[in-house]
Amino acid sequence: MPWIKHKSAASSKLNSKGNSKSSHSSSSVKTQPRARLAPNELKWKTVNTSSFSGIDGGGGMMMLEELDDVDIEWDEGEGGSRVARFVATEGNKKKGKGKEKAVEEVPEINGDNEEDQEQEDVAVEEEEVTDEANEEEEEFPDFAALAQEDMNDEDDEDHEDDEDEGEVEEEPSFDDALLPEWKDITLHTLLKKAFLAAGYVKPTDIQKRAIPAGLSGRDVVGVAETGSGKTLAYSLPILSHLLRKPLPASKKRKLSGLILCPTRELALQVVDHLNALLKHTVSTSEDDEEEEGTSTKTKGPPRISIGSVVGGLSAQKQKRILDRGCDILVATPGRLWDLIKADDQLASGIRTLRILVIDEADRMIENGHFAELENIVRLTQRSEAATQGPDDDDPVFAQMSTMLEDSTARDDMQTFVFSATLSKDLQQNLKRRHQAGGRKKGKRSSTLEDLVDKLDFRDPKPEVIDLSPEGGVVSTLRESMIECVVSDKDLYLYYFLLRYPGRSLVFVGSIDGIRRLIPLFTLLQLPIFPLHSQLQQKQRLKNLDRFKSTKNGILIATDVAARGLDIPQVDHVIHFNLPRTADAYIHRSGRTARAKNEGFALQLCSPEDKGMQRALMRSLGRTHELPELPIESGFLPSLRERIRIAREIEKAEHTQQKSTHDKNWLIETAELMDLDIDPDLLSDQDDQDPDLPYTKKQKTKKGAKRVDVRALKDELRALLSEKLLARGVSARYPTSGSKIIVDDLLRETGHATLLGSGTKKAYDEVQSSKGKRKLGQKRGGAAGGLLNKKKKI
Repeated sequence: MPWIKHKSAASSKLNSKGNSKSSHSSSSVKTQPRARLAPNELKWKTVNTSSFSGIDGGGGMMMLEELDDVDIEWDEGEGGSRVARFVATEGNKKKGKGKEKAVEEVPEINGDNEEDQEQEDVAVEEEEVTDEANEEEEEFPDFAALAQEDMNDEDDEDHEDDEDEGEVEEEPSFDDALLPEWKDITLHTLLKKAFLAAGYVKPTDIQKRAIPAGLSGRDVVGVAETGSGKTLAYSLPILSHLLRKPLPASKKRKLSGLILCPTRELALQVVDHLNALLKHTVSTSEDDEEEEGTSTKTKGPPRISIGSVVGGLSAQKQKRILDRGCDILVATPGRLWDLIKADDQLASGIRTLRILVIDEADRMIENGHFAELENIVRLTQRSEAATQGPDDDDPVFAQMSTMLEDSTARDDMQTFVFSATLSKDLQQNLKRRHQAGGRKKGKRSSTLEDLVDKLDFRDPKPEVIDLSPEGGVVSTLRESMIECVVSDKDLYLYYFLLRYPGRSLVFVGSIDGIRRLIPLFTLLQLPIFPLHSQLQQKQRLKNLDRFKSTKNGILIATDVAARGLDIPQVDHVIHFNLPRTADAYIHRSGRTARAKNEGFALQLCSPEDKGMQRALMRSLGRTHELPELPIESGFLPSLRERIRIAREIEKAEHTQQKSTHDKNWLIETAELMDLDIDPDLLSDQDDQDPDLPYTKKQKTKKGAKRVDVRALKDELRALLSEKLLARGVSARYPTSGSKIIVDDLLRETGHATLLGSGTKKAYDEVQSSKGKRKLGQKRGGAAGGLLNKKKKI
């Protein structure tokens, strides 16, 4: 395919010279003729394309070739056709900005004007020859689908990288007496000043042990409870290293740190935390310069640049960020691998990383999950430690591996691995294990061992820091459960949300469960927001922001929100459906009780879930059942009636929406096929022709009336406006009855929604109560013994 070869190799040369030559070839007199070349005499050279099979920057071609010192002239053929001729150039010409002369096409001219036109052509030709002589010859690197101007830019950047980098900034002085807890940790003083401004007075336990090891160049594997500050534990050594490096001499930053996260929300949260810390760092640095009188108003690039690459957002925008360069890249494996396959420079930058971080490593390293992570990790491996990859047997892959072979992985690369759980037993599918009848005997390999096999730790003995709490959850978390049938889970969830107001996070086992609960609780006028993987990324972030800004907000989510999200002041975590693995339970419950704050976790457990719940507790090392949450049953009948009406409304609206959707689909399909629709097909009447090729709607049951949605909504609105009263409370006579609430009403100390209810927090309700029943013990065993004694008496 000679045209493809020519297009990929010499397109920039044609723009600068070939187009101008085509305007002269129509004239009868040719000035300075050049030697023509036969097509079989052309010396094609293979282009160094991307190192990944089937993908390159030149439009998806598998192989590309290019020519040097060859140009094209156009000759007029018979019938006005144009014929391309290959001609030899006088040397490599460096394309300079502003020196290219635009020459318009000149139509054929007869008569005396031909001589004038020929003189103008000679003048233009001499001017181009003069420009060629004044410019230096330079070879261009072999990159696919890059114009000469882009090649020049790349070549200039390569020369800039070879030059000495800027000077190392002198660390400002800092009085360690202001932060005595950080005194023994040798971080950059700008970071300590940022801690003082942001209020980070004391490091957490994981930070005390992980940061010094990271600053000394060690590889670190950290296991700590949720909310213990693991993000700062691995990011502070990276920031301190970058602040102590020389200032970058070139505009494009060289990638130094890569942070891989399992979810998009966690990746963006890490970026926010780093930017917040750098904001204080830059502000303190500017304040010092103003005090010393060395402040300059010229605004340049940031001292440390942070980029993010996650799915669901614009890939082109993220590619532009990578092209500009960044010091730290926070990414999810899927989107990052997509960009690496199309960008050899990005792959080379990851191969020469200084620091690699894998956050929530147990989730990232699971078998069958995040296959892209393994490919990314392979790029950082040294040649002697490289493992076999899925594409290594592809001959095209082997033939096109060029640029990565020129770059070598660093021997001093640091690897940080952090998570709240790193135990293989916690990743067991408890439901399957329970059904299989117990765990097989034999020692299993831990996730840490699997991780060591896949990661190329430079440190022969990585620093392993295990601060995981006993029982899997933090000490400031209190757990409880409500045992109920499956059909009453909605009722008890509604009761809990009304009885214990606060910011609550509800975990559901499936997206269909979220889609069922969202309209139900929306009708009950609760501030509820969904979060699951099928939402668009912008909508997911928007719902997260709404949940954070709503005082008593409710976020109903799948396990996509279980890991790493640091949402401030989450009071309750409710397991509407129990997780299948114990590590998922730990991460779910870890969304509350963060940073030594109090938190509460509730399990809604049905008889069908009991076996899995017991296996879950045994995996966490528990021997007794969780305490049950006290329920004020006097409110349940009124709440049950509200839920019944809301379900009828939701069912009627869903049926109407489905019917409308089916009709719209039928109309749109008929319009696309240019067909006419029988009006009877769109009719809601039941007396349709049975011979029609259309499924007839099922008739409603005899005596069933059509649901009046408007009347139901009015009824529900009236119920929601009424105050809910506890048993023994008189609404007409508040000073009488078994429960007197007049004092609470006057002092405004009673419950805002449930009159006569207690005002204790859920955390305090289970403060003194402990589960007395052992796991597997039947309810009422002790009570049964008492009854027997009474009978004997």
